[in-house]
Formats: sequence, structure tokens, C-alpha cells
Amino acid sequence: MYLPDEKADELNKLYERLDGRSKVAGDGAIEKHADFMEVLVEFAVEHEGELADRLGISQE
Repeated sequence: MYLPDEKADELNKLYERLDGRSKVAGDGAIEKHADFMEVLVEFAVEHEGELADRLGISQE
């Protein structure tokens, strides 16, 4: 997936924060693609209505 540098940095920082929280909680590291990105996609799919709103797509 292509993202502008600023958005890619934001996404990487989010991953790093959540990975750090997981480590501090004693749950170990999370894998960026196998864990983080997969759940991120699932989250977007589960919140299709909100995603459509943010994209300016009307819900019929």
C-alpha cells in the first residue's frame, strides 16, 4: 500500500507505540505485518460505515 511519507511515519509510530505497550504489559512484541497490519485491516472492514463517512461516501 502506498502512503505519503507523513502518513507512513504516523502509521509506523502507532505500531511502535502499540508494540511497546505490548512489551511493557509482558505480552511480548507484536509482529508488524502478521499482527498489526492484519488487525488494522480487520478493524477497517468491521467499521465500514465510519470509513465510508470519512471518505465522504453516502450510505444508502
